[in-house]
Amino acid sequence: MAEYSPKGIFTALLLFTAVTLKDIYVGRRMMTQHPAQRLSKQTLYTGPVLKFQFWYLVFQEYSRAISQLYPDIRIEGENYPPTTINKYLGNLFSYFKLLAIALVVSGQNPFPMLGLETPRAWTWSQENKIFACLMTFFLSNMLETHFLSTGAFEITLNDVPIWSKLQSGYVPNIQEIFQILDNHIKMNQVDKISFPSP
Repeated sequence: MAEYSPKGIFTALLLFTAVTLKDIYVGRRMMTQHPAQRLSKQTLYTGPVLKFQFWYLVFQEYSRAISQLYPDIRIEGENYPPTTINKYLGNLFSYFKLLAIALVVSGQNPFPMLGLETPRAWTWSQENKIFACLMTFFLSNMLETHFLSTGAFEITLNDVPIWSKLQSGYVPNIQEIFQILDNHIKMNQVDKISFPSP
């Protein structure tokens, strides 16, 4: 087994911590910004707004097809927010990941301080630090992703819900979305003709 210098391990841990903290805090700031602040180019746009809360690949495919057929519709996409408890559990696993990797790399044994016997898994992690850190990283990310993913595919047109995967149980095909958009656009045109505004 290759030996790594404490300086190299500390540098790797420091880099990992910096990148993880950037993902946590910069990502959170981006999610709390108002969409108009993020999309300054589109703030002057006055046409209909189609908003997807989505799976990323499906959103890309659908937005490309919709913008070809309906060039006047502005399409926005964002992640559907998880429930509050799932958000906190995801953050908990994120912090646990940082703490566990820091403890493994530093070699500190927290179990005697807690009055517990040191488990064999901890001894193994001290003998195989690189593998233990990688395993901790990937397993924690898997759990974090599990709690933060919602499986939602929600579509709104001018803040009016027109499709919900959470209610229907499936993602619509593109033809269904075209039909829904056609109906909503035709209804909006009839409303403007029938009830002119003063």
